[in-house]
Amino acid sequence: MPAPDVAQLSPAMVEVLAAVEASHDPRALDALVRYLQQAHPEAQAALSAWMARRSALVWLAEPLPVAKAQVAVDLPAEDAVPLKLALLDLPTKWSGEGELGAFLSTGSAPGSGFVGRLTVVAERGRWRVATSGRIDYQKTSDEVTRNQIRLTIEPNYKFDEHGYVFGLGQYERDRFQGFTDRFSVSAGLGYNLLDGNGRKLSIKAGPAVRVTKPVEGPQEQTLSAVALADLKLQLTPTLNYSQEVSTYFDAVRRTYYTLAALDSRLSSKLKARLSYTLQHESGSGVARTLTDTTSRLTLLYGF
Repeated sequence: MPAPDVAQLSPAMVEVLAAVEASHDPRALDALVRYLQQAHPEAQAALSAWMARRSALVWLAEPLPVAKAQVAVDLPAEDAVPLKLALLDLPTKWSGEGELGAFLSTGSAPGSGFVGRLTVVAERGRWRVATSGRIDYQKTSDEVTRNQIRLTIEPNYKFDEHGYVFGLGQYERDRFQGFTDRFSVSAGLGYNLLDGNGRKLSIKAGPAVRVTKPVEGPQEQTLSAVALADLKLQLTPTLNYSQEVSTYFDAVRRTYYTLAALDSRLSSKLKARLSYTLQHESGSGVARTLTDTTSRLTLLYGF
């Protein structure tokens, strides 16, 4: 049977429903619908139709399993067209995180340094684009002993509940690891092995092209393979563990990078982080073989 006409709702009902829906509180919206159905029995069918159409729009907007997407496609033609047009006006969800830490030491090995990181994520429907920039600088006895820059951008498209296609662009600069500039571009497939109950684990892999300008020797351009993993665990309501791992390997160079962190929540947006970073570079010819590790205590602010 065709769905009841939502136009049967009074202008006052439509106005209050829209206002509560804009608050993005599903419990308040459900409570309001139940109240209106009890107070206005004649509008029960129209209210049910309004909720059904709203749920269908949410299904189309979110990255859902294939089975739910098929339900949305099977909507009556008079409903499907307005819903698809509404998707063009989907809002983009922005989120991000800033990290900052600094130190100053005196005595036999005086020095100073700081680490800064900024991550911004944009999500819209099945699309997600994450950008990140990180700088790590250290000076000991008036000599620079660390000067790292790492910039990344990663778009991905989720084609079902667990799988997605990703692209990754990365720029690095670290003279102490043997190169002045390095560009990496890769693409491939990713899969979410865990997602829920305070546990997230994502793995991805694919081919990559790397252009490296060594401190010594000619510029290198190689075809590589890349494998990445991202783990997040909620240990307690205020304590979280995370680890990022990336590995590049080709005929000239092998790069292993990992960042492990333990975060303690101080407030709704502020966290303290104890982190450990390891980067290992090895290779043939003029490529250096070096291992660099860093431990940091920093503050994070989410937005």
